[in-house]
Amino acid sequence: MHRNKRRNTRSQVWPDTEATIKVAEAYGADSRRHIIIKGKVVNLGSSGMFLETDEIVPIDAKAEIIINFDPESTTSALVIRTTGQIVHSTKEGIGIRFTSIDLAKLQKCIIGKMNKLEGSSSMTASGF
Repeated sequence: MHRNKRRNTRSQVWPDTEATIKVAEAYGADSRRHIIIKGKVVNLGSSGMFLETDEIVPIDAKAEIIINFDPESTTSALVIRTTGQIVHSTKEGIGIRFTSIDLAKLQKCIIGKMNKLEGSSSMTASGF
């Protein structure tokens, strides 16, 4: 029997949701060097996320995170910045626990994405 250790639920997000993370390079002599990793957000919750990537990231590494719910847009209305810590790493991607996140901003981004999709589907349905 497999038990889920996660305390909070995570939900799948829109297929175009992306994140960019910046983590300290694990093997460099200079601790100020960082690597930038971009990937698809597979699932997201108030306490963390899973990022699809083939990059190897050390467990417990601290990360600066930018989640973009609308990568096609040139505005930053559906972008949130947060910080986290790598808690899980597989060949499919990495699990990140948020160490700080503005939940009001996260909610605003999610509602904004829903409204944008609802608006574009109603325009498509009406022939515009």
